[in-house]
Amino acid sequence: MNEIYARKKLINLLKEEVKDIDTKCKKDVFENIKNLIEDFDAEHSTDYYDDIREISDILDDDDVDYWLEAAAKDGVDRVRCFVADTYSDDIYKLDGYNNLANVTGGDLESLVYDLTEKIKDDIENLKASEL
Repeated sequence: MNEIYARKKLINLLKEEVKDIDTKCKKDVFENIKNLIEDFDAEHSTDYYDDIREISDILDDDDVDYWLEAAAKDGVDRVRCFVADTYSDDIYKLDGYNNLANVTGGDLESLVYDLTEKIKDDIENLKASEL
């Protein structure tokens, strides 16, 4: 029962992070989401952090550097295409064409939705195993 309660609490914390997302710094929100998940994983021996990488195309600074260097190897035209119409920001994602794009509040809301659905599935599995 404690595992179920802990997961429900995590869901509430994640939802709280994206509440009023347009008034918050998106990078801070993403970092807070990752920290919540990392702490939960460490305490409960789960692997939700891996789900963030599978669900989301949001890049950390090292990822941006990697993708930019890869584009640069293909020349200036590829760099122009890669950067396209992104504006300077603290956090980016890859779009469907592996080009750089700005992260929106909706991207973070979608990430939290997908994570909470995964956690809800785990709650149902825990309930079923208790029977």
